[in-house]
Amino acid sequence: MDALLRRALLRGLATFIVVMFLGSALVSAFGNESGGDASTTSPTAPAPSATPPAPAPQAWLAWVPGGLPPGFGDLISTVTDVTASTTATADIAWLTASFDANGDAVDQPKAPWMIPLDVTGVDATFASFIPEPERQLVQDLRPDEGILSESEAHLRGLGEGSSLLFRGGTTIDIVGTLPDALMGAYELLVPSATGDAIGVSHERYALFHVRAQGDLTPETLTPSFLDLLPTDAPYPAVEIRAPGDATYLRANDRVIPPLVLKQTFGEFKARPDPTDVGKIAIDPTWIQDNIRSATLPVLGTVTCHSQTIPLLKQAVRMLVAAGSTDEIVDVGPCFDPVASPTDPSGPLTPADWGVSIELNPSANPPGDKPSQPKDLVHEMYQLGFGWGGNDAYPQGAEFRYRKPAAAQD
Repeated sequence: MDALLRRALLRGLATFIVVMFLGSALVSAFGNESGGDASTTSPTAPAPSATPPAPAPQAWLAWVPGGLPPGFGDLISTVTDVTASTTATADIAWLTASFDANGDAVDQPKAPWMIPLDVTGVDATFASFIPEPERQLVQDLRPDEGILSESEAHLRGLGEGSSLLFRGGTTIDIVGTLPDALMGAYELLVPSATGDAIGVSHERYALFHVRAQGDLTPETLTPSFLDLLPTDAPYPAVEIRAPGDATYLRANDRVIPPLVLKQTFGEFKARPDPTDVGKIAIDPTWIQDNIRSATLPVLGTVTCHSQTIPLLKQAVRMLVAAGSTDEIVDVGPCFDPVASPTDPSGPLTPADWGVSIELNPSANPPGDKPSQPKDLVHEMYQLGFGWGGNDAYPQGAEFRYRKPAAAQD
């Protein structure tokens, strides 16, 4: 019996029937779990654990748009009410091949294409924020070893004993999997030094504990965290979540994680754009299969994922029926393959899949107080789009595909 199965049994097999029912509902709601990319799935992929989803660790979360400034993580321990903290890195790492436990190739993207993975790097203090019995797997993690999230293991068709090869030649041996919630829905968790070797070096988020009193809230803690920011911080904002406020403890928790985007809209192969720093070039085959252009009333010509266009058509019909077509003055991009490590929405976002759109961007510059009509925000939310105007660093023009269980927008 392997370690993953033992942990699953400890979480309770009694809920098997309930979870199978819920799992079927989720698949129906969010689409084919493989994302339609046969090159990244396998008929031998391990099935998701037939046990209740693990809750997020009972920790507080803090993150800064664009990444934590240098030294910010170390300063968190100086906040009066903080009793323990850990800081983690997160970035895109470029997968060039993967191999199962038998050494057989699974992922084999043809050069120059690679698979972007959403990876987090942690140090030894991170394990204390993981509950037992899963904590031991993180504590025992050694250099050049990694842990896959359970959904990533299913997507990749990989598990314990498999290995991942990254750009630059680093190979990471997979020693196990963890429930998505315990990894913040990152696809891969590695030691910080190993993360550095594969390009995962920007500190993104911190987990922390506070003194055992019930009068602390994100609002009461935020001023102390803002005081830790340097005066020249490009995005002078801190997002804080109390235990239970967020489904996934990760940076940019309001934005749907890349792992879920892959499951819902398909995984693409890509590479850093050699002609435009901060952007990625996506495999033309994926673009041909998934990205469409359409000319719509009010919005004009939009280029988006094929599953987004019907939602935008419905949004236009709602505006016309309400007599509110004048609420949209100009429209920004929908499909915009940007992958910048300092992007306030994160290094890999819904725009890379063509499932977000900017409305009224001229009146809503990033960082300014949003000026969107309330009924427009409400209608887009009803259609499945969260709004960036509620972010601590507001992005009032941005409407992005959301998951119902994501942080409230």
